[in-house]
Amino acid sequence: MGFHKRYITDEAVLSIYRNSGCQGVINWYTIGADAIITSGKLASEVNDLMKILVHDKKKGWNRISKVIASASNQKAQES
Repeated sequence: MGFHKRYITDEAVLSIYRNSGCQGVINWYTIGADAIITSGKLASEVNDLMKILVHDKKKGWNRISKVIASASNQKAQES
């Protein structure tokens, strides 16, 4: 058994969100990793928002979903 680090990029967050929704992103951050290493503004912001889930699941879930959806729309407009 070893120490499992998970590297999460903005692109990974957007891809997981498109394929599995907000719950998929939350699972990616919270299940099976001993340490999370983020790369990018979105990935870092989502990591920070995970703390809200501990206190208020509904509010945290909604904030995470809103941030990711906004980033996804912005990326689509840039393309």
